[in-house]
Amino acid sequence: MLPDMLQTSPYLTRIDPGADPPITYWTDTFGPAFPDGDTPAADAAFGVVGLDRKIVWESDREILALLRACAPEPQTAQTLVTEYGTDRVTAATARDWLQVPEDLCRAYRLVSGEIEVTTHCNWGCRYCPVATDPKPRRTMPMDLFEEIITKLAAVGTINYVTFQFFNEPTLDKHFTDRVRVLAKHGMQLALYSNASALTQDKIDTLKRHGVLRHLIVNMPSADPDEFAQLTGSRSYPHTTRNLHAALNAGLRTQIVVNGVGEDLARNLDSVTRRYQPLGAEVFPSLTCDRAGDVGGPYAQDVYVEGRLTGCGWPVQHANIGVTGDLFLCCNDYYQREVFGNIRDGSIDELMTSDAAVSLRRRVFGVATAPNDFLCRRCHNQAPDFPNRDFRPIATFG
Repeated sequence: MLPDMLQTSPYLTRIDPGADPPITYWTDTFGPAFPDGDTPAADAAFGVVGLDRKIVWESDREILALLRACAPEPQTAQTLVTEYGTDRVTAATARDWLQVPEDLCRAYRLVSGEIEVTTHCNWGCRYCPVATDPKPRRTMPMDLFEEIITKLAAVGTINYVTFQFFNEPTLDKHFTDRVRVLAKHGMQLALYSNASALTQDKIDTLKRHGVLRHLIVNMPSADPDEFAQLTGSRSYPHTTRNLHAALNAGLRTQIVVNGVGEDLARNLDSVTRRYQPLGAEVFPSLTCDRAGDVGGPYAQDVYVEGRLTGCGWPVQHANIGVTGDLFLCCNDYYQREVFGNIRDGSIDELMTSDAAVSLRRRVFGVATAPNDFLCRRCHNQAPDFPNRDFRPIATFG
């Protein structure tokens, strides 16, 4: 029996057979990922991608019309049955393409845990809020960290964790102990670092315990003077020495080059020529203004009016602060949008709480976000942003 009211899930993206997927899962790791899917049948009219990142092909164009009709607001099931037929409405509901309005944005599918193990960074990069407003130094206690890892491991879909949130993880006094905890739980680490404190002992620890998914090093310039200007640090000799040691040890290493415009192009070229022959993969970073918290040449001046249109971060990545707070996004430097604390329940209980669902409903446009909501100033909400995770049917016809 169908529910009384139905609405299209805002997590859905429509794609066309034969076209490149208009959806890219991007996290500054080793290249983008795309939806999985079989080759569409000859009669496939469109495909739908949801949280599971799999393409479901459909031949009936009337189902697409049904989803479009129900996307902006709920419709009565009887109205939909009259217009589109019982079979279509039932099939769309069974696939969760149509849902009870109260259930919208309750689902999630975490692929990573982003953990702020320390608030300290020894750099003040021009493209980072730390340069103008560094936070007081704090370190996450080991008992809290162990609780976080235990709960993340129980989720079952986590591919890796990180130790970074506008900080330098290798300055953490518990770094070695945290690596041991990851090894005990079979968790992988994506280590974002400026490499200035990535000593040989830490490299050996990572090798010995086998937890490193990959190392991602922030290297904005290969020129020592420009490096110092961009990072506010004179640690170039330490960073380059440790980077060479990591490469010599065989650590899978990616170097990200932050910047904008011609300076980025020039520095990307010089860093690539220097480190690619040594085995590093070099990429430009998605340098951004952190939802308006960074100015100067990095300011993007984004402000999105009306209803928002979705983003992968609140449903795919668990962001956990140094005190155990769960918050919305990696761009939320001040952790304005907190929806719970890891001490208060399981990951599932926290991710399905009323506070979490309320935030996601704003992000995905099910509810109207306040004018000062963080996401209104974020490039991830810009309709033309090429690496959008979601392009809701309601907004991207």
